[in-house]
Amino acid sequence: MNIVIVGMGEVGRYITEVLAKEGHDIVVVDLNVETLNSIEESLDVMSLNGHAGSEKTLKEAQIESTDLFIAVTDNSEVNMLSSIRAKELGAKITIARVANPEYFDGEQAILHNIMGIDLVINPQALVAMEMHKIIRSANAIAIQDFADNRIEMIQLPVDYKSKSVVDHALKDVKMPENTLIAAIIRENEIMVPGGMDVLESGDEVMVVGKIEQIPAVEKLFGQQRRRFTRRVFMVGGTEVGRTLAAMLARDGIEVVLFEKDRARCVELSETLPQSVVIINGDGTNVELLEEERADNADVIVAVSPDDEVNVMTGLLAKEIGARRIVAVVHKPDYAKVCERLGFDATLSPRREVAKHVLKWVRMGEVVEVSPVLDGKGEFLEFIVPKHARIVGEEIYKIGFPRGANICAIVSGDRAYVPRGKDIIHANDRVIVFTTPQIRKEVEKAFKKKSIFSPMRG
Repeated sequence: MNIVIVGMGEVGRYITEVLAKEGHDIVVVDLNVETLNSIEESLDVMSLNGHAGSEKTLKEAQIESTDLFIAVTDNSEVNMLSSIRAKELGAKITIARVANPEYFDGEQAILHNIMGIDLVINPQALVAMEMHKIIRSANAIAIQDFADNRIEMIQLPVDYKSKSVVDHALKDVKMPENTLIAAIIRENEIMVPGGMDVLESGDEVMVVGKIEQIPAVEKLFGQQRRRFTRRVFMVGGTEVGRTLAAMLARDGIEVVLFEKDRARCVELSETLPQSVVIINGDGTNVELLEEERADNADVIVAVSPDDEVNVMTGLLAKEIGARRIVAVVHKPDYAKVCERLGFDATLSPRREVAKHVLKWVRMGEVVEVSPVLDGKGEFLEFIVPKHARIVGEEIYKIGFPRGANICAIVSGDRAYVPRGKDIIHANDRVIVFTTPQIRKEVEKAFKKKSIFSPMRG
């Protein structure tokens, strides 16, 4: 694949290293000559010194034959401008890293097809989403999120509390809108159900749906998710912290947020729910933490912009007996240190951005696999290429393999559970439940009929 990557900071360099090892034909663009020389010495890539928003620079990068254009400088406006121009000049797919929260509504982390840009990524919101997932993961025994946390799978028992569904055929079970029973587990075996299959007491079901609909599913089955996370302490009023605090407050979790900057505290108080307690103070002050009873927190989260502060916060949290510690770290070496110190999870904005970018490089292939029941079943996530066999067809006409279920589709900013007459489009993200035995048959439906343009000479 022909790829142009703009911006050789931490994010750009990491993506370049990964893609270079996979053998792609890469041109890197940056304004810093020393940075480019360093990359050329260590990686098999072409380098170009220039401003990526310039038509001259883009043409020198042979943008007209570029399959994937990735703009990840530290300047959101440069990334957007260069991506728009790259698209106008012939780049097939464009991706821009945009850190400015003003371009996003609420807790959005991903935007699709904005001003001609195929994918716009907010790194802070991505990290907040992943942290939210980690913190929530203690709330249910079996839960899995897909498609940027917009689609969720939850595993539920069918028992005496499931009066409205037990001994009913699936066709007669009135599921909440945008939800689907993807699989039934019976006597430790998985089956992909049809409308005539009957739910029995003792079964378990895997239900997939839009995240906001999952509580209605739990109610239908007479189940209530156990909540182990009730209180979260957060150090740092960054955009990651603000977004995460809003998400947790929406879940009914008590949030206490420490921020040293008084002006930032005022800003946060104007945008966050009233239930979030904002304390103007140093979250690395052990006396303050003890005074606020941080030892009673279920999770302590360190999200300041400073890695050293986040590491120190984690150490103090362990000292006072915190149950779980989650931290943001930017430098790769710090992540290893935190792991040795016993932190439960560390997240890096550059890795979160890179993870989403790399999914687009592997378009038409499985971009994520989530095994269930010791690998007897699996959820697969695909990005659909333009010339895939399933593009433009109503789902019931596709002839999808028996034993596989198209559970959800994310098309642009819309996430939904499809019906038979829905149509899959290029660049949609599709979540499929299947078994390992027929995965290859499923993959055939997503394969491209054409290949990308030849390597540059």
